[in-house]
Amino acid sequence: YFIEQGKKECFATCLFVCYDLIRPDVALELAWINNMIDFAFPYLLQFIREYSGKVDELIKDKLEAQKEVKAKEQEEKDVMSQQNMYAQLLPLALPAPPMPGMGGGGYGPPPPMGGMPGMPPMPPYGMPPMGGY
Repeated sequence: YFIEQGKKECFATCLFVCYDLIRPDVALELAWINNMIDFAFPYLLQFIREYSGKVDELIKDKLEAQKEVKAKEQEEKDVMSQQNMYAQLLPLALPAPPMPGMGGGGYGPPPPMGGMPGMPPMPPYGMPPMGGY
C-alpha cells in the first residue's frame, strides 16, 4: 500500500519492524521494481550479516567436529601402538613349537617312564591297572 503511494521511508520502516517475517528475495524485488533499493539496503545488509554469521558458526562447528574425529583416531592409533609395544615386551605364554628332527617332531605318545626296581614300567598314559603286576 505505502509502496504505491511512494512512501519510501515507510517501506524502510516496515522492513526493519517486520525483519523476521519478510523474505529477502521479496524485499529486494519490491525495492527494485519501485526504485527503492537505497531504502531496502539496511535490511539487506542486516540479512547478509546474520546469514554470514550463521555460516561462519556452521563452519566453525564442522572444523571442531573434524578435529575431534582426528584426535579420536590418533588416540586409537596411540593405544594400538602401545598395546603392540607391550606385546613385544612380554614373554610368550605358549611353548615354542618342536624343532624338526628332535624326538619325532613332538608327535605321538610320550615315551614310557621307567619304574622302580622290581616294578613294571608305567604305561604311557596314566597309572597301571590295579591288582596285578
